[in-house]
Amino acid sequence: MGQHSVSLVKRIEGFFPRLLADPERARRLYPALLLLFTLIVWFPALFAGLDQPSQDAFYHITHAALHHTPEDVTSWFVRGYWAYTHYEYRPLTRLSLLADYLIWGPRPLGFHLTNVLLHFACVFLLGAVMVRAGSPVWAARLAGAVAAVFPPGQMAVSWMNGRQDVLCAALLLAGVLFFVNWLVGRSWPHLLAAAVFTLLSALAKEPGAAAPLFMLAAAFLVPTRRRLWQRIGATALIAALLIPYVWLRLRAWPLDQYAQQNANQLRPLNTALRWFVSDLLAPRPYDLATTWRRQGLYLLFSRDLLSLLIEQLAFWAALIVLLARQRRLLGLGVIWKLVFFLPVYNLYWNPAFTHYRYLPHLGTAWLVGLAAWELTRYAATNLRRPGRALIREALIAAALLILIAHYVVQLPLRWPTWSVIAQGGPEPHPSFCRALDGHDVPFRLDEPRQPPEP
Repeated sequence: MGQHSVSLVKRIEGFFPRLLADPERARRLYPALLLLFTLIVWFPALFAGLDQPSQDAFYHITHAALHHTPEDVTSWFVRGYWAYTHYEYRPLTRLSLLADYLIWGPRPLGFHLTNVLLHFACVFLLGAVMVRAGSPVWAARLAGAVAAVFPPGQMAVSWMNGRQDVLCAALLLAGVLFFVNWLVGRSWPHLLAAAVFTLLSALAKEPGAAAPLFMLAAAFLVPTRRRLWQRIGATALIAALLIPYVWLRLRAWPLDQYAQQNANQLRPLNTALRWFVSDLLAPRPYDLATTWRRQGLYLLFSRDLLSLLIEQLAFWAALIVLLARQRRLLGLGVIWKLVFFLPVYNLYWNPAFTHYRYLPHLGTAWLVGLAAWELTRYAATNLRRPGRALIREALIAAALLILIAHYVVQLPLRWPTWSVIAQGGPEPHPSFCRALDGHDVPFRLDEPRQPPEP
């Protein structure tokens, strides 16, 4: 019996080194496990029903139901569409909501499920981009797991109107993946696919138009044999293909009219830069900053202070390790945050609401996952003792699980009751049903085609 136990321990001790040395062993299993993990964590979001107290879900579902003639769909791409007090030009997002309605009808569960699946596509593609850019495979997989449960993504995934963010991010990441594939030697069709997906991401939401800036950075930081003029020319080509989109977007709602309409929400560039610096120096500064503004010096007595400080210190320690080991990937993660962060705070499309942080904070998950893995490798290298391999590996695995659990427990998701699950979510308000019959619709696409006077 003792010999069998010793043999089992040795077999377990040998399994982890083999798995880490050959990550391809888990290539087929990883996507399924990541999907299962994502669905379990976000299961409560499926039964959130209509977004409350916001009427965004009410608005989008009813308009997807009431306005889906071919002429309407064409107008979304040609002129944009009326949304509350302004025009929007996000035709692919509107088309995806229409597709949901045609499949699921007015049941909110179907719309929420699409959001969760798009979120899974984002976190999976994030890991794929990191691997193509030169990241260790397990670091990329850990970054994907972190992105799957990163708290700033909560609103974009669980809020029906977050469709624009998760759809834009999924298409953008697909475009970046094809572009990096081309950089590392794949054929020219990959570059064409990168251009197509970049355009589609912009048609889902405007930050997609900033993707060529990240691609330009990748052209210099990702190891490649492509010549300099090829890399710059490819990026310029992708940017040039966005010109018709930019023209239509500005035609739908000119920049000066947008600025007048949203003057109380726009921020000067220096404010945006200050927020970016604070965001770069901490994993989630929004939580720390808002807690400080609310509590002031009383923050020192807050029960959240210890966890906030530990997270900041751990993040800084990890960045120091990255500076020594993974400068290129560290630079790409920071540039991702820069490119997609500044539009959130002061540019054309994104007053700074919570779900707008989804795209830039994928860069934070990139850095956290990469840094956590580098610390893990450092620990595995420097904590070697004869006969203690299994204990060391167990401690490292526990540390990584604590990292993931740290983010999971901060998601404000509430598990639904069995009765709510059985009926597919809470009952919608009666006005929602009346709107689907063509009555009590708060906003219609046939309202004035010009933005209101400020």
